[in-house]
Amino acid sequence: MKRLLVLIGLVIVAAAPAAAQERFDIPTLTANGSGVAYGTPDIVTINIGVTSRAEKPADALAANSRDMEAVIAAIRGAGVDEADIATSGFSINPVYRDDYSSREAQGPQVVAYEVTNQLTVRIRDIASSGAVLNLVVEAGANQINGISFDIDEPQALQDEALRLAIAEARRTAEVMAEAAGVTLGEVVSVSAFADAQPMFESRAYAMNQAVPIVGGERSITASATVVFAIVSE
Repeated sequence: MKRLLVLIGLVIVAAAPAAAQERFDIPTLTANGSGVAYGTPDIVTINIGVTSRAEKPADALAANSRDMEAVIAAIRGAGVDEADIATSGFSINPVYRDDYSSREAQGPQVVAYEVTNQLTVRIRDIASSGAVLNLVVEAGANQINGISFDIDEPQALQDEALRLAIAEARRTAEVMAEAAGVTLGEVVSVSAFADAQPMFESRAYAMNQAVPIVGGERSITASATVVFAIVSE
């Protein structure tokens, strides 16, 4: 019984190259297509930071920790989930000043220490994000940057973009086949890729007022390559 199994395996291995060679010998036509699907973002991600300065590093750290605790409390109080709040950066750096006031004090001198603590906050209600920014600024945040928008469940848009890309590739292949005087046969291979591209709309805002946050539109672009077998007319 073991010998029979070995022989069958050898036959399959030996036959496989011939089948592959025969497959690649057929004439083919390759066409590319692209598709874009648009959706409205429902998540905004914002980098929020607190920078504090003092003559001693311990004093700068204490002030920074106090303000950052207040900022985090404000974010939590606004209903942001704990899993959507994460520290994204922390640093303590000396602050230098050039001093040439005396012969002993030549060149840069350390005059203070600066502590920066940064959070990445994901807000799942864009309509409330402006109010959240007001709260964190009032709590002590003095850095806000890196606003980006996303879609929580993009699968439906990715599927739509892929369908459009493959349909465009088929349409292009039909035009090419007609021009070349051949007929499209079965699909030999398909490869496709989808990627999300943000489209931003930004607006300025005034402190102590409702911060207008506009999500704009997010696009998901797909590209496809389809290989068709062809036969002469």
